[in-house]
Amino acid sequence: MRESVIGRQRSIRRTGVAAIALLAALCADRAAAQTEEIVVTGTRIARPGITAPNPVTVLNSESIALTGLQSTVDIMSQLPQTQVNLQPSNNQRFTNGIGVSFTNLRGLGEYRTLTLVDGRRHIGSLSGRNGSGGTSLVDTNIIAPGLIDRVEIVTGGTSALYGADAVAGVVNFILKKNYEGAEFTGQYGQSGHGDAKTSTANGLIGQNFGSKRGNITFAFDYNHDTGIVGSDRDYASCGRSLIPNPASFTGTDGIPNNITQACTKSSVFAPNATVRTAVDGNGPLAYTFTPDGSSAIRFNRGTLINPPGTRLGGSIGTTVGAGGAGENTNAQLQLRTPNTRIIADTLVNYELANKLGPLETVNFFADVKYASSRNSATNTGHFNNGAPAATDPFDITNDSAQSALLIKSDNPFIPANFKAIAPGNFSIQRSNYDWSARTGTANYEYFRAVVGFNGTLWNGWKYETYFNYGRNSTNFYNIDRVENRLRQQIDAVRDPATGQIVCRDPAAQAQGCVPINPFKVGSLTPAQYNYAYTLTHENDVLDQKNAVVNLSGDVFKYATPFSGTVAPVGFAAGFEWRRENGNSQPDFLTQSGQLWGNQNAPVVGRYDVREYYAELGVPILRDLPFAKALDVDMAYRFSDYSTSGATNTWNVAVNYAITSDVKLRASTARAVRAPNIDELFSGFGDNFLGYTDPCSSTNINNGPAPANRLANCRALGVPAAYNQNDFTQAPIRTGGNPLLKPEKARTWTAGVVLTPTFVPGFTFIADYWFVKIRDGIQTLSQNAILNNCVDGSGPSPLFCGLITRNRDGSIRTVVAQTVNVGKESVRGVDFDVSYSFDLDRVGLHNMGQLSIQGLATWVPQNTQIAVPGDPTFNLYRSGVVGYPTLKGNIRTTWDYKDLTLSLNARYIGNAETFPNQTPVATGRFEAADFNDIKPFWYFDLGGRYRWNNLTFFAGINNLFDKEPPQVPFLFSGSNQTGASLGNSATGDSASTYSNIGRYFYFGTTVKF
Repeated sequence: MRESVIGRQRSIRRTGVAAIALLAALCADRAAAQTEEIVVTGTRIARPGITAPNPVTVLNSESIALTGLQSTVDIMSQLPQTQVNLQPSNNQRFTNGIGVSFTNLRGLGEYRTLTLVDGRRHIGSLSGRNGSGGTSLVDTNIIAPGLIDRVEIVTGGTSALYGADAVAGVVNFILKKNYEGAEFTGQYGQSGHGDAKTSTANGLIGQNFGSKRGNITFAFDYNHDTGIVGSDRDYASCGRSLIPNPASFTGTDGIPNNITQACTKSSVFAPNATVRTAVDGNGPLAYTFTPDGSSAIRFNRGTLINPPGTRLGGSIGTTVGAGGAGENTNAQLQLRTPNTRIIADTLVNYELANKLGPLETVNFFADVKYASSRNSATNTGHFNNGAPAATDPFDITNDSAQSALLIKSDNPFIPANFKAIAPGNFSIQRSNYDWSARTGTANYEYFRAVVGFNGTLWNGWKYETYFNYGRNSTNFYNIDRVENRLRQQIDAVRDPATGQIVCRDPAAQAQGCVPINPFKVGSLTPAQYNYAYTLTHENDVLDQKNAVVNLSGDVFKYATPFSGTVAPVGFAAGFEWRRENGNSQPDFLTQSGQLWGNQNAPVVGRYDVREYYAELGVPILRDLPFAKALDVDMAYRFSDYSTSGATNTWNVAVNYAITSDVKLRASTARAVRAPNIDELFSGFGDNFLGYTDPCSSTNINNGPAPANRLANCRALGVPAAYNQNDFTQAPIRTGGNPLLKPEKARTWTAGVVLTPTFVPGFTFIADYWFVKIRDGIQTLSQNAILNNCVDGSGPSPLFCGLITRNRDGSIRTVVAQTVNVGKESVRGVDFDVSYSFDLDRVGLHNMGQLSIQGLATWVPQNTQIAVPGDPTFNLYRSGVVGYPTLKGNIRTTWDYKDLTLSLNARYIGNAETFPNQTPVATGRFEAADFNDIKPFWYFDLGGRYRWNNLTFFAGINNLFDKEPPQVPFLFSGSNQTGASLGNSATGDSASTYSNIGRYFYFGTTVKF
């Protein structure tokens, strides 16, 4: 059957819209290209032409080049089949995943997309959602766009053929190989703002040898992306915050509960310190200090839209304000991760022997690759906020390491005018950005070697055996501080003997403690900095060993019924053994919990799997008036995991070509996703994922049973005045579970392919797909844990036991463990319409060829049941930010002699921001004053000109400089603030809308 190919059809010489043109170009003998048997992703059986049992979309190298993008995941994100990919615009928020990029088919999660390279598994990433133990996720950043020949994307579960993880489908990157000659490409690009600068150099060098029996190809790639920070964009520097609406007093009054405030600043942090303690008859946060720390002044917090008496309460107030003298923390966030990558890949093929006993041919092949990816991320300072310990300034045993700093009354740095009105102890809050930003770097090094043999047997069957070894060595470095030491520096006194200001603790003095004036704005001296601040280090290693044997051929040929046409019954079988071994070792300080930041435990674990598979392709009918071809394909795989035991998968597909013009196809499959090392063995680590505290005064009267919530919160000791808005978000501690079992999924697809012979060059493809998952591996939502703790008839020992609170009622941490509890169901339709024709047809003689292709995916359902039996936490994601109901693009390409011009229009459908809110009688969603983002169009223009052995290219992406929606949470990937309002999508939505702006690029390719 004809498959979807993203590209253009200029001639057989160049890849095109029609898959037959693309795949025929892969054959050495072009005259015989139409009859040579090939293997495409989605089957192990070699087939004539382009027959395939599952829908396959192909993205060819020319279409990749026309994007002008040098990040593979950015290219994949433009495809309508993908949603909320992890990419440079949103991969900063995971401290153990800075810079990694993962493809996410159907929005079902990266873990459910199997990524292959040349049809084989690739070493995965050490960066998981819990920790750094090791996953199957392939970092596409180390697959350079310039080295890709094509990408094949298979819809539907294909675990029976490729093993675990192929639930949503398979992304198979086919690299350039068997190359003879040399070509080099250099490219430079930058945004219209003068940032996001990207420099790229890549090349291919290939040579046949041994009378053309062998070939060696060397490929390399270098890329440097400078990234973007919040201060580089006006819309990011001018923060937009969601704040309580003073006009809303109930949850069902038809008035938005929250409203958007533009250009907000922090109302709790000043450039230096703010006084948390109520002083001189004024409330908390009434005072700050002059930049030199010599005098106390009133703190202008700006306009706070959270006065006492509103439905959302009062106390200290919101953490943001309009105007005022607060610190602008938005400008400190990173919008795009800087990255430098280096890739070197050597591929060797050599025909060793012919007619060696039962072996008709014996070929040796090897693929040896080294890749390095270096990334960095910068965030806000190591802030201190929230209630401190009652008397001890460096007691963090009962309070969060991020809690406010206690200043004792004899501290000599206290300005005299403040000491006059506050003679006792008091506490201060501080962002500490002037002392040090939270800066992290992640260096990933990959080595992969595939060595094997393939060929044909005496009977025409094909065999392949290979050993695949991969190693990922990762080093994470983060600037952090030893919290006790910082508090020792803050607790200063004047030495009566010398008159000098020193640290109070003599033991700290002996260790080199240098006091800090917290009331002053400015950087620390080296001695001050080095006493408390430190560079943490975590070294992680993931090893993958994979041995595979494949065998395929025709079992027999027979005369099909009615027509008598002889057709072969194809068969493929194989064995696969794989071992994944992960070892993550944070340094001592990170494990000890003495630091301001995340406390992470080591992860050591491994698993083995042995698998057997078989595939059978049976021709049922051939060459009949009502059936040009009817085929049934069946596949089965048995897998035995050392951790979770035995499981099996299967697949059945039917292909029905009514005529050469009309083809139908359908399939159903059982797929699985096995738990990885990260999910099985991760120690508990901290992530700042956001939450909504039901015991906050802003939420205490909400929920399914407000009376229960109120009584249970009081029974837990939470004060009535506690307001979540007065505190920064506490960490969520996530960890693994060795008792996890594989996820199970059922998938269905049904499609039609129309290639009318009376309209040459026209193709219409539509494929329906449906994926249903049970026993989903997921971490219980922090909001589910919090609400289930207090919304029952009494405090739940199970859920409340996972929550630790400080003495002021604020949350210190929430523990969330991975479990087999989730259910998901996603369905949609993929469309591919393409038309390619010579302009002679419309009277424009000798003006070349025009190709138009439209791709779209419609997803009316995307439902996640996070806690079965509790619909409160169901996620209805279809049409939510990051999960548009309709996404697509239309590329128009004009080929005229040696000139190619292309215009690509990308569409993202309208999206809601809060999907789980129940409409009130007015029909409005009350979560916020914004709940609908209008459809977005992006336009990309590119061109290429070929002159002798040179190709010049240039382009402009986001031609009209479209900015992301001016809505809170959408353009900053550095945090997941949106999760605090029950919307898990907003943390990932930075990958949906471009924050680069207009982007220019140009370059040259030279061939020898």
